[in-house]
This record gives sequence, C-alpha cells and structure tokens, in this order.
Amino acid sequence: MKGKAIGVSLGVVGMILWFMPLVKVGFNVYVGGRQIGNISYILVVCSLAYAICSFFELHRVRVIAATISTAISMLFLSEALTNAAWGLYGLNIVSIASWLAAVTDWDTRKKSAEDVQG
Repeated sequence: MKGKAIGVSLGVVGMILWFMPLVKVGFNVYVGGRQIGNISYILVVCSLAYAICSFFELHRVRVIAATISTAISMLFLSEALTNAAWGLYGLNIVSIASWLAAVTDWDTRKKSAEDVQG
C-alpha cells in the first residue's frame, strides 16, 4: 500500500511539474511543457501512465514509463543547459525518483514471489 501511494503521488507530481516553467527563453519569459512541442506530451502521458500503473501495481510498465520519462527529461536538460528553469530540474528529480521506486517495488515483488515458491 505504501508503494502504491508513493507511486501515485510521484505520477501526479510529474504531471503538475509538466505545466511549470521548464526553459527560460527570454528576459523573464519561460516556456512550459505544452509550449515546447510534441515530444513533451510524452512526458505528461508517461506520468499519467506511471500513476495509473502504480495504482494497479503493474511494476514492469511503471519501470518502462519511468525510464522513458527520465530519458526525455534528461534530453531536455542536456539541450537547455543554462536556460533550464526550476520545473525541468524538478521533473528530472521526480522522474529519477519514480524510476527508483518502480525498480524497488518490482524487486520486492519478485523476491516475495520467489520466497513463496521456494
């Protein structure tokens, strides 16, 4: 139950951070996720998929969604470099934490399944 709540929370926070300022493009002008382009929509879909899969405890799909989200947010961070805003840093932290939580839950479930069989 604890992993489910943490997973859903991380997914919701990822969706919220997608709307926050991600990249600075001018003097006090910031761009959010929906203004960046098509690939940024994958980030919000991955966060939604992560939250749903966390609720239904589908750990393999959680790992895939978190991996895609981490890769895309790291790509954005590498392209933005010094123009990255706090929303992009937060999105990277949340996506890495999501990946770690998904892998930890998956390993815990695999070990408990092995203990039942053995």
